[in-house]
Amino acid sequence: MADSSRFEGQQIVNSINFFVDSERSAVVGDTQSKGDDLLLGFEGNTIECKDGEVIRLSLVDFHMPNNQYNIDARNSQGTIICTVNGTAMTAGVVKTLVTRGNYYDIDDIAINFASNLGAALASLSGVPAGLAVLGITNNNLSDLNTVTTGFANTLLTPAGGATFPITTFASTLTGKPEKKLLDVAISFKTTASAGAVANHTITNLKISCQSANGELYLVLGGERGDNVNTLENSFKVTITSQSIRVQGYFPMQLVTEPHVYLRCTLGQNGLESSILGSDETTYNNDIVGSNILAKIARTTESFSYGGNQSHEFFLTLQQRKLNSIGLFLTDSKNRPIGRSKNSGLGTSAGLETTATSDIIPFEKETQSTKGNLYFTATIRIDIVKVYNPNKLQSEPPPMPQFPSRASGVLSFGSPTGFR
Repeated sequence: MADSSRFEGQQIVNSINFFVDSERSAVVGDTQSKGDDLLLGFEGNTIECKDGEVIRLSLVDFHMPNNQYNIDARNSQGTIICTVNGTAMTAGVVKTLVTRGNYYDIDDIAINFASNLGAALASLSGVPAGLAVLGITNNNLSDLNTVTTGFANTLLTPAGGATFPITTFASTLTGKPEKKLLDVAISFKTTASAGAVANHTITNLKISCQSANGELYLVLGGERGDNVNTLENSFKVTITSQSIRVQGYFPMQLVTEPHVYLRCTLGQNGLESSILGSDETTYNNDIVGSNILAKIARTTESFSYGGNQSHEFFLTLQQRKLNSIGLFLTDSKNRPIGRSKNSGLGTSAGLETTATSDIIPFEKETQSTKGNLYFTATIRIDIVKVYNPNKLQSEPPPMPQFPSRASGVLSFGSPTGFR
């Protein structure tokens, strides 16, 4: 595939600006189109190149409102499995461990995780009656907020004999760096404990961030799990009879998808790392053929791009005629933005209903058709002459005369062979 672009020279013989807007695309265009998955037919405006020419698409600009969450369906769920009151669970259960939404501080994520984990554990079968979270401690904050009191003025006497006051600490303040590590402790209460700390009867707790459930391990700084059949702990879990402490191995992060990927359905000569094609498939090669036209950086309010130079993001088609095109948006794992792969959902962020499985349900699945999931873009279409085609200049060999006209002499050619 890569050797299809060995150009002898390049000359743009025609350029066309192609303006795209996917808002209301199913109403005024193909009924199968969505705001993030667009199907466009050129009808009477087909673009075609000749011998020695290729069609090249370049992204000039792109804008999409950032109506997505930092924490969404792809990085909010994990699997828990444990022993409750001496009875081991037969299988892990997938739970939302971080509530979906935008967070601006990792300590907010840590507290939210502890709250959701405590509620998920309290809902398990076999726990003491009325088991609920009594308190949550973010050990990072408790250490940072240690109050050091007592300031005193003392007199410093230098060698010259004069004295002047300086301020010293009556107690030592060593300072603590912010390491962004998850470190939370959960204590529990029961109906019988009347608001006091109580035994939770939970042992052998494993919190597994499986790659099949998304990238929660990136958010919480845990270790990724790649095998759903052997659930391994993604965190360091310390259990006492009345509390559970969870510590992350690596620094936490607020965003797991800093870009959105604009992809094209047409065959082209681009390449990509195999993980960008899918995280569910094992490829024989590290590099595979790509359908990516561009990747656009995320900001607080939008996904926006304006080309600073010509052909910063481009693709060269492997076909000579352009009569239709499909443009769609994905994350870095080729999943619909904000949704798990093959979920079939039309909403990536919005008002949720009660979940009955690991699929997150929304009140309305119409964000990509009747809501605010859409994009606008300008694509430059160039017809590029890459070489001069070599055509046959001489006449082909003539056909021999019929034997009846050759006076008994057979010949292999005649000036009038093809005439």
